[in-house]
Amino acid sequence: MENQLFSLFPKKGNIVIDKTEYKIRLQLDYENGDHCLLASTDTQDLIQLLTSLSQQIWEDENSTKTPYVAQLFVENHNVYHWKIDSSELSIECNESKNGIELYHKGNNPMQLEINQVIEIVQILEGLIN
Repeated sequence: MENQLFSLFPKKGNIVIDKTEYKIRLQLDYENGDHCLLASTDTQDLIQLLTSLSQQIWEDENSTKTPYVAQLFVENHNVYHWKIDSSELSIECNESKNGIELYHKGNNPMQLEINQVIEIVQILEGLIN
């Protein structure tokens, strides 16, 4: 599987994404703040990129397909949280800033499993619609 590195420059911050073996590595870099802020077009770009990379991993005959047996995220007051090893990723819609905020605690970058990425994409799609 060839290595690909992508950088997104949303309204606020920087998001770096690449594939490492059969996971997607997500790194959030803030600019003078505590979160990345995505406009609607930024969110659509992120969705498209995560979907494309997930599909590449899923279609690789050597990747192990882990069944999706239970919801991996926790929702608390319209904030969505994923525990990723010793890290946490949070996504929240901020209507006053007209965007979606991404936060992380712990290790950066985070190594995402395909099932986590699919949930993230579904949440992002729901927040922009």
